[in-house]
Amino acid sequence: MQKLFLLIMFFVIISVSPALGQDVGQKITLTTDKTAYNSGDVITLTGSVEKVVDGLDMSIQIFSEVDGNTNLVEIAQVIVTEDGQFTKTFVARGAQWQNEGNVVIKATYGQESNELSVKFFLQSGTDFSSIYEVIIPQGGTFDINYTMKGGILKSVELNENDLSLDIGIETDSDGSLNIEIPRNSLDSVDENGFDNDFIILIYNSGNEYPAQTDYQELEKTDQIRSIYVPIKNGDNKIQIIGTHVVPEFGTIAAIILAVAITSIIVLSAKTKLHIFTKF
Repeated sequence: MQKLFLLIMFFVIISVSPALGQDVGQKITLTTDKTAYNSGDVITLTGSVEKVVDGLDMSIQIFSEVDGNTNLVEIAQVIVTEDGQFTKTFVARGAQWQNEGNVVIKATYGQESNELSVKFFLQSGTDFSSIYEVIIPQGGTFDINYTMKGGILKSVELNENDLSLDIGIETDSDGSLNIEIPRNSLDSVDENGFDNDFIILIYNSGNEYPAQTDYQELEKTDQIRSIYVPIKNGDNKIQIIGTHVVPEFGTIAAIILAVAITSIIVLSAKTKLHIFTKF
């Protein structure tokens, strides 16, 4: 009888052991490689659990939040390694990835769960949705078309000393800036008139010095150059440096010099006429 009782207790302990590994103290950590994604991007999710339960997989659910509604986008089961680590990749593309906004990634292990939120954007190509009027220091203005993702554009200033556009931004996630630059306002060309690359510097609140970043040229015509600049959460300024800005200092100097020479000639002519009359 005692042996039977011990045998029953043994099977009871085995059957409830997974539940013992799913107690309130279970901790799940989650992280993604970025905080914002565009359509077609690969989302890499990594994480860990504090207590591993043999044979128990991690359940991953992805939800899209649109107009106050939460819609299930994808679901997957992920193996947890012996040291409690797990990873999973998703491609942000397909019939369910049609709405921009917040995307919630939820991980569930037994009775415990954790979640994080990222931003999702549809690629907009060269469709610029906003216009900013830039003031020219010596007078006049010009417009730039732009689309900002992951934050807001706060200011755009023409910097004649650095031959650049200085763009103040405020970010709340990773994202991008698509900007259409008029060539007669800012351009980057060599001495033969052929296009050069812009120099793009990114200023971040967490770094003492700016960092140069790569960009993608979306469109190029005789009138404009459209570029795509990736940004990170915490970036607060983008500086686009070219080879000349409007109005060019050399042009202004030439005009001032011409006016000065003309004035001298006129003044000299009047002086000679006055002297000739006096004699």
